[in-house]
Amino acid sequence: MAEERVIAENPEDEVVLGESVSEDARRIRVYMPNGEDFVIEVPAKAKVTFSYFNPAASGDQGDRYSPHNVTKQTALRIYEHGDKGNQLACFIGACGFRDMAVKKTKLVQKVIVERRYSDDGEGNEEWDGKRQRELTTGDEDADIPF
Repeated sequence: MAEERVIAENPEDEVVLGESVSEDARRIRVYMPNGEDFVIEVPAKAKVTFSYFNPAASGDQGDRYSPHNVTKQTALRIYEHGDKGNQLACFIGACGFRDMAVKKTKLVQKVIVERRYSDDGEGNEEWDGKRQRELTTGDEDADIPF
């Protein structure tokens, strides 16, 4: 079986997001367009990059999020270590990512709308109501069961 390697023509086209220097693994949340986000555990000293699957195909020729054009979609890549490490994983179509060490607080807006309508049967109609808005915060990671 032949071994396949994907090599970027221009390494400067990829954005290096960070390299783990600790002996502990990092946890990264990957955001997907269909809402099926997931969390991956990246080995210690692994390199994480985020760019187009094929940087040469980047540009304005069509929809890059199209499921039919893989070369124009974004890719989150995990490399074994440094610039010379083997590629461990590639997640195509990711919208973004976040290292779980970076805490994120969601702002949630709760709106209550109350409407009252009365009609006396003789053509007299009356509308009344109120609107109440409340801004709360929540931990985005609270819904992750692990």
